[in-house]
Amino acid sequence: MIWLGSVFVTTLLLGMPIVFVLVISALSYFLFTGQTQFLITLPQRMFAGMDQFVLLAIPMFVLAGNLMEVGGLTNRLIVFANSIVGRFRGGLSLTAVWGSFLFGGVSGSAAAQAAALSSIMVPDMEKEGYDPDYSAALIATSSVMDALVPPSITMIIYGSLSSTSISQLFIAGIVPGFLIAIGLSAYAVYVAHRRGYPKLAPVGLREFARSAWASLPVLLLPVIIIFGIRGGIFTATEASGIAVVYAMLVAAFYYRVLSWSHMRRALLATAIMSTVIYLLIGMANIAALIFAMEQLPKHTVELLTTLTDNKYVLLLLVNIILLVLGMFLEATGILILTVPALMAIGNAIGMDPVQLGVMVVTNVVIGFVHPPVGLCLYVVASVTKRKVEAVAWEALPMIGVTLIVLALVTLVPEVSLFLPRLLMP
Repeated sequence: MIWLGSVFVTTLLLGMPIVFVLVISALSYFLFTGQTQFLITLPQRMFAGMDQFVLLAIPMFVLAGNLMEVGGLTNRLIVFANSIVGRFRGGLSLTAVWGSFLFGGVSGSAAAQAAALSSIMVPDMEKEGYDPDYSAALIATSSVMDALVPPSITMIIYGSLSSTSISQLFIAGIVPGFLIAIGLSAYAVYVAHRRGYPKLAPVGLREFARSAWASLPVLLLPVIIIFGIRGGIFTATEASGIAVVYAMLVAAFYYRVLSWSHMRRALLATAIMSTVIYLLIGMANIAALIFAMEQLPKHTVELLTTLTDNKYVLLLLVNIILLVLGMFLEATGILILTVPALMAIGNAIGMDPVQLGVMVVTNVVIGFVHPPVGLCLYVVASVTKRKVEAVAWEALPMIGVTLIVLALVTLVPEVSLFLPRLLMP
């Protein structure tokens, strides 16, 4: 295990992509430990990890989001959110937060959401006198809701790695995502009053009705997914296929913008994103094999329980470890490395696997905006041509908001379990 850890840390420090880090680490482990007979089984293990029916939901949901984007999804959601909250002090910042929340119910990708919203919102906010670094930080932090609001690719990956119900994870993430939106809205209002950011003119009833009607097909997609799953009409995987058909029909016949060039672009973007995720999942199966051979989950539980037998102290240690990992690794890499041990810890302390899943996902998505890696920070800074350091500084109080929600998810089971118990008794 020393060889594995040494090679892993070295390749990570060299800046290699996580998939190459995992491949080189796994090969080094088998070579240095003399267990070369397992090398012939590695391709089989990779394909076995990817050959899961539930994982079909990933490219399907990504494609549905890309098809919706063809229909001018971002602009329509922003106009709708603006018609509701734009009249309040700092209305554009509230539009950014709730636009992100609504966008999260369709896109499935935090990075795509951050790029799309920042390219539209930040210039408009700057014209109204908003600090561009603050605006970029707000959109980057709001994008973490994407991994909590269904359909969530991160939830699907966690569910496949841990054999936890993806349908229940989808529903369990709604309340934490909503709490982050409320917390960021409160902070945005506070900043708006302190810095004197303007209100927008109230929108009339006719304008509101027009924006609501234009956004209605987009807003219905997560509703169809949730209530279809809750009613037993289809599974989470089947819901992804329905989402694609629905998105195609909406883009083609409601918005009338779907062309062959748009379809080709959506399919290409979906193929690229899905390929990256599937490669990581394939490597996760090899990592799981090594962890099982080394009994890593068992040793991790033994190590942590020797430090403390207090459930809450143990959960605090787990969250700190995940937050530290989030400073250097992206979400999928963290899940691959930690889920086997985390499931063992959850079983040891009697934690509901759905609550554990929401806690873990909430934790790792904070890494989307946590320096020094912070994928969404870099995406937004690149799109808006701002310095990452300045955007990260403005994001720190907002990261504090997400940490408060993480504490609630960790300590109060009902925060994540209330809706699944209500809708899926």
